[in-house]
Amino acid sequence: MKRMLLVMALVSACTSDVDGYTDGGDAVAGSQLGDADKGSGGGAGMLAKRACAAGATVKGVDVSYYNSHIDWTQVKAAGIGFAIARVSDGMVFHDPKFSTYWAGAKQAGLVRGAYQFFRPNQSVTAQADLMIAAVGTLGPGDLPPIIDVEVTGGASPSALASKVRTWVARVQAATGVTPIVYTGKYFWRDQVGGANLGTNPLWIAQYTSQCPDLPLPWTTWAFWQNSERGRVAGITGDVDMNYFNGSLDELRAFANESTSDGGGSGSGAPPATTCASATMGRDINDGECVQAAADKAWYRCDAGQWTAITATDTCSATYGWCDSATLGRSVAPRSCVQSAADNTWYQCDGTTWTSPVDSNAGTGPAGACSEMYFL
Repeated sequence: MKRMLLVMALVSACTSDVDGYTDGGDAVAGSQLGDADKGSGGGAGMLAKRACAAGATVKGVDVSYYNSHIDWTQVKAAGIGFAIARVSDGMVFHDPKFSTYWAGAKQAGLVRGAYQFFRPNQSVTAQADLMIAAVGTLGPGDLPPIIDVEVTGGASPSALASKVRTWVARVQAATGVTPIVYTGKYFWRDQVGGANLGTNPLWIAQYTSQCPDLPLPWTTWAFWQNSERGRVAGITGDVDMNYFNGSLDELRAFANESTSDGGGSGSGAPPATTCASATMGRDINDGECVQAAADKAWYRCDAGQWTAITATDTCSATYGWCDSATLGRSVAPRSCVQSAADNTWYQCDGTTWTSPVDSNAGTGPAGACSEMYFL
C-alpha cells in the first residue's frame, strides 16, 4: 500500500494540506507513516518493549483498488482468514473497488473489515457518515469499522485526538461496536499526543520480523500490519500482510460470528464443551469466560463457541487481566512481571498473581509467559 496517485493538473495550491497531499488524495494504510513507524528506520528512540501475540495468530490482508482483481476463493485457500478493504481517502476519494471487495470477501467465507484513511482537515462527521453508509448494518463475520490515523492535516496533537474521538464516537453510536484504531507507534506518540483510546482495539503498523512496539496507552494489539510486500495466491503483485492476535475461533467471535464449523460429521455427537483460548494458552470449559488479550473484551465459551458478552454475571468462572502496581496498569493473562517490591517474578493466571516463575525459560504456573516485563 505504499503507492500514491498524484493528479497534479486537478489540484490547486489552496487545497493542499500540510502533509503534502491534497484533500482529494488517494492514500492507503501505512503510506504516510515514516520509516521509524514502519520499522525500517531503527535508530535512536526505538523501545525495547515489544508485544508478542498471546498465542495463535491468523493471517490476513488489507487491500485497495491498487490490488486490482482479486480471486477471493484462492485467497482463502491460501490460508488467509480475514481481509480489510479501504472505503475511502477522507470524504473525497471513494475507493472504486470497495463494494466488490466487501462482497467478495464475504462470499468466500472470510472475516471482513473496512478502513477509512482519515483526513483531519476535512469534515469529521462527513467522513464518519461515509464509513457508516459503506458498511451498512454489520453482521456476523464483520469487523468493527477502522479509522486509519497517520496524517495531521495541520492539527495539533490535542486537536487531532479530539477529531479522532469524534469520529470514533459517531461510528460507534451508529454501528453499536467499538471502532478499531490503525496507527504507528511514533505517530500516535508524537502527533496524537499519546491520546488515551486504549479501549479501542489497536491495529499497529510495523514492518519487522520481531514483535511490534506499541504506543501507550495500548499494551496489546488486535491486528498487526507486518509487511507491505506479501504474496498471496489470488492477488497479483504485492499485498499488505497482517496478523490477528488470536485463534480463528477468537477472530470469528471478535467479528460477532458463530465459531462452529457448521459442518458436523453426521454422527449426532453432542456439541463441544470446551473452547480453545489463545489468551489462556489452553482449553476453557463451557460456561467459563475470558477477557481476551487482543481487545480486553469478554467472551464466554458456549457449547464450543466463543460468544462476546458485556457482563460476566453468567460466567461459571472468569479469567481476566491483572492489575500491576509495578507497571501502573493491567496486563493480559499469562503475562509475567518482575515485582518492584521484592524483585520476584509473578505471573497473572487470569484470577491472581502466582509464582514461581522461571524467568530464563519464560514459564510460570499458568504456562508460557505471553509477555515478560523486567525491572
